[in-house]
Amino acid sequence: MSKTYRLSFLGLSFLILIVIGKLLTGNFDFILNHFWFTSGLLLLILLSLIDQPHFSKDSNIFVNAITAGISLLIVKEVDRDFIFYTFLSVITYLIISSYLLLWLRQKSLGLESKIIRFISRINREIGKPEALFSSFFIWGAFKQFGTGNDQFNGLLLFWAIFITLNIPSLSKAIEDLFQIGKDKSNKLALGQIFGVQSKNTFLVRLYDSSERIVNTRIFDFVEFKYSTDKKIRKGLLLDTYLLNQQQWVKVLSNNEIEKIFDKNIFDNHKSDVVYRIDNIPENDYLNRFVGIVTENSTINKIRFIYNSKIKINEGQLLEVNIHNQKILYQIVEGTTKIEQLEQKNQTGLIIGEAIQLGTWNTGLSRFEQFGWVPEINSPIYLSSRIEEQQNNNNEYTIGYIPNTNYPVIIDKETSITHHTAILGITGSGKSVFTRNLIKQITSDTTKVIIIDLTGEYRDKINDIKAIITDESAKKAFDAIELLSKEKAKFQNQWDHELIEAQEKIIKTEFYNSIKLFLEGDETESIFELPDISNSSNVLDYTKWFFLTLFKTAKTKDSFGKRVCVVLEEAHTIIPELNAMGVSDFASKASVNTISQIALQGRKYNIGFFVIAQRTANVSKTVLTQCNSIISFQELDKTSSDFLSNYMGQEFVKILPNLKFRQAIAVGKAFKSNVPMIFEVPEINEDEE
Repeated sequence: MSKTYRLSFLGLSFLILIVIGKLLTGNFDFILNHFWFTSGLLLLILLSLIDQPHFSKDSNIFVNAITAGISLLIVKEVDRDFIFYTFLSVITYLIISSYLLLWLRQKSLGLESKIIRFISRINREIGKPEALFSSFFIWGAFKQFGTGNDQFNGLLLFWAIFITLNIPSLSKAIEDLFQIGKDKSNKLALGQIFGVQSKNTFLVRLYDSSERIVNTRIFDFVEFKYSTDKKIRKGLLLDTYLLNQQQWVKVLSNNEIEKIFDKNIFDNHKSDVVYRIDNIPENDYLNRFVGIVTENSTINKIRFIYNSKIKINEGQLLEVNIHNQKILYQIVEGTTKIEQLEQKNQTGLIIGEAIQLGTWNTGLSRFEQFGWVPEINSPIYLSSRIEEQQNNNNEYTIGYIPNTNYPVIIDKETSITHHTAILGITGSGKSVFTRNLIKQITSDTTKVIIIDLTGEYRDKINDIKAIITDESAKKAFDAIELLSKEKAKFQNQWDHELIEAQEKIIKTEFYNSIKLFLEGDETESIFELPDISNSSNVLDYTKWFFLTLFKTAKTKDSFGKRVCVVLEEAHTIIPELNAMGVSDFASKASVNTISQIALQGRKYNIGFFVIAQRTANVSKTVLTQCNSIISFQELDKTSSDFLSNYMGQEFVKILPNLKFRQAIAVGKAFKSNVPMIFEVPEINEDEE
């Protein structure tokens, strides 16, 4: 309630009191001589409307009691009966107790001792103007006129109307009516501010006009002068509600909205009245605005209320201004919520969640973590575009944050030496992405050996040659067969010279083929299995190849080359040991050999790309050595549990919902060391 209206109603109440007194007594002597007037109703009006329209503090109680005590002094001695002395006793108690409370209270009432809380609350009830001076007024009227007459009944009726209608609330309602009257000629006046949720969000009660309510639309721009700071602001209508049978809206005001307008639109603003702006300068604000930050946001994850014309999706990049810095967040979740208003009214909301990626460092082309949380009701926008980034020679852009040009950049060397796992179900875009990545990492100093037991790569990569020639493969496999037959005998029957001779053949054939490839011009080759049916010997064949490759790296430094071994359909090459049978010695030997390379390969410039559909069937010894993960769509719980250690539960929950050619990247090989949802550019292998 404004000071103007409180003073106006004080004057009106005083005038009505004078008129009633004149009508009841026939003169104006009551103003100075009658206790009911001077000490009762006048003080009730004064203290109810001016000092304590809502509640009384200890200091108010003290002043009320002193004032009431002074007013009792004018009561004639002949009228000082039992009720008078009862009043005097209560007044004395209030003066002493409220004075002591002023000395004793040091904290808010809720934190004080029980006895102080009890006394303070009792004093507030019996010492408030409505209780104290109402009793004075009724007693004074009784002593002056008695009962059963027009004078007493008239004063009692006035008092009842005064108390029943609760003048402070009534004056506020009338104030609103007057305000409507003042702005009735202005069709753009929508309503009046009645609450503030934060520094930039206001609650506005619409005027009770069907025309205004119908013409009030979400995302209208408005202008208003806030009475607290007298500042003229521009704002945006965010939402409408029905509360206590009244229509009201939420208005957001911030510097971004102010920048749309170069001047004030309206003249002679009424304080706290909100006016709709019809002529809006050309702008893209509503094409960027997403919503506002809401409660329970943290440094790493914000929650926001979705209030926007634009459609958003999982993976979308958002920006929020914190301490004049642009902080970027990626959407990971969206939920619906029912918000309970008063009197069983409800409203529906969409609450989004977004994980912090951080600030964008243009010079280093990466996200960097920011260490604080945005203020509640801070506006959230779609991220704007950035300048195109130039990669270093050893970097490659594998994709972009969805619907932006923020790149996801991988360090080629680190992706190899520290091993990278590329995971995803069939049809998610994993294989095409991997084949394209292989082309990007190959060079004169980087050689790629693809271990593909499916034959898919030979069909997709033109002119790719086998690292082991047919002739060498036959010699090596014949030696492996002889070796296998000899070792099938009892150990005391072994022909050690034969064994050494066959092992030498195997090592020589594999070494010569590996040396030829590493020193040659070809940058890619494929390791294929001979067309044989003996699966045990096939695994021995694979094991011997890796042993020779690793020894070449250790003793010859791979002839100055970096080697990337691509394990396509990794579960067929390095299956999880727990899934093997007890007698599957050949598989275990092959897995152990590859695991040894994974553990030590970085020292000798040799690394892996592990390609798999599910993590459950792949050796965890090898997978856990992968310092970088690129995960396309995954559906099984085992994969989710494994990947949660790398990217956290928020991103793991997204994996089943990833679209075709969308993936999550995280790990040492990426310039931004935070999990990111990204989109792989469309790759047409047929054209290439």
